[in-house]
Amino acid sequence: MQVLITERIHESGIDLLRRDGVNVDLLYKTDQPLADAIREADGIVVRLAKITENIMRIGKIGKLKVVAKHGIGVDNIDVEAARRLGIRVVYTPGVMSDAVAEFTLGAILFLAKSFVKYDSEVRKGNWGIRYYANNLEIKGKTVGLIGYGHIGKKVAKLANCLGAHLIVYDPYVQIQETHVKQADLNTVLKDSDFLSIHVPLTKDTYHLIGRKELELVDGLYIINSARGGIIDEVAFCEAVEKGKVAGAVLDTTEQEPIALDNPILHSENVILTAHTAGIADVAQVDESILACRQVLQVLKGEEPPYSLA
Repeated sequence: MQVLITERIHESGIDLLRRDGVNVDLLYKTDQPLADAIREADGIVVRLAKITENIMRIGKIGKLKVVAKHGIGVDNIDVEAARRLGIRVVYTPGVMSDAVAEFTLGAILFLAKSFVKYDSEVRKGNWGIRYYANNLEIKGKTVGLIGYGHIGKKVAKLANCLGAHLIVYDPYVQIQETHVKQADLNTVLKDSDFLSIHVPLTKDTYHLIGRKELELVDGLYIINSARGGIIDEVAFCEAVEKGKVAGAVLDTTEQEPIALDNPILHSENVILTAHTAGIADVAQVDESILACRQVLQVLKGEEPPYSLA
């Protein structure tokens, strides 16, 4: 059996495959195009590389049986095409939830306490910046969440510990927790001091936060650790310029890697973190092992625990 891994993952998953006699092809260490390498693969482990219908058809000509997503969002995989072609698609829900929730809380604190601004001023010799400090306390502020799945619930729990009010937009769940208020999207946008996004990128969530939505906010701080396409970046830059968005931590952008001419790079008070929210020590090991174990299960004719196709 041969498994293709498109991008760097933790060695624990690779070791798991090799111990089972699998030949592992590390595409990221070669110059070989994906369309050529997939011809020999029984399975593929992918992070952000695009797995299109054409790529899978090429793989199907050979012996491709399974595509494993090292992560949660499968917007880079044509799942419907995989179903038609009889190729299994597995993913790794849950293993990054703590890491992303912690990242979100850290981003809220980072924005509230203006660390970057103060560090920059001190390095220029401006110790007097302390007399103009205007930090925010999280206690009593409203943290709005778009999406209330594994990660959203953990973020709510952490923010609640700091005394924040929680308000959530998620039309697919009925919230039971008494400390969390459920509301429509417009209400969440208008009432939040901090907004954190935790939904997958689908046709329904593409540009969910657009110009019309951003007109509703006033001095909002935004954290996006989901997918860049959920926010209309043109409208976002306009909102930052107008002061409607006071600051943001964007872990994801519509184009990754971000183009150097993207206006977001010149937007004030916007921090970009290279899609690293889920990259933490424990999460990376667990994710790598779960993705690779499910590839093995499919190739051995066993049923994997997290299958989309």
